[in-house]
Amino acid sequence: MISKIRAALEEHIKKNSNTYLFLFLTFVTGVSAGAFTVNGLSSIQKTELTNYFQGFLELFENQRVDNNEILQISLIDNLRFIGILWTLGVTIIGIPLIYFFVGVRGFITGFTSGFIIDLMGFKGVVFTLFSIVPKEIIIIPCIIALGVNGINFSLNIIRSRSNKRMNKESLKTSFLAYCLTTAFISCFIFVGIMIEAYITPVCIRIITSKVL
Repeated sequence: MISKIRAALEEHIKKNSNTYLFLFLTFVTGVSAGAFTVNGLSSIQKTELTNYFQGFLELFENQRVDNNEILQISLIDNLRFIGILWTLGVTIIGIPLIYFFVGVRGFITGFTSGFIIDLMGFKGVVFTLFSIVPKEIIIIPCIIALGVNGINFSLNIIRSRSNKRMNKESLKTSFLAYCLTTAFISCFIFVGIMIEAYITPVCIRIITSKVL
């Protein structure tokens, strides 16, 4: 069973290797843009962000963090993003917007990591590795996979309009597969959300008390 799933996954990645590559490059471009944007911040903006970040660290150090609240916030944010990618996948004009939103997600990651590293130096690298990377290493590949899934379905819609032989039943089957694939990938994103809610706060508290 596992070997069949692995074979199907390898075939899928091989078949869509170009799309995965372009989406990955889009994400990396977003990360780079976010990191470079940190250098363009004014002194006032940096001061405001620094005060906010220091208040964030003090919260973890001195108060009990509500993990369920973090779970709820992260769940809403990620479900919103999944919903956006899913919606774009069922529209013909959604393909360029999928690239755009993946790039925006990369920008957010790059800006957050870049600011922390710029503010704290090597300690910021340690903080990023233990607070941001664990969840992102799961969520980001899933987001790229959702993007590929959306692009493929959008292309199926375009083909169905140009190819009269592709009947409604075929499109319905494709739509069902699209929804099921989205739900399957979302399950892995939920793992990343659980890490962010219940493991990341522990890591931040340890880093704050031992390293920072």
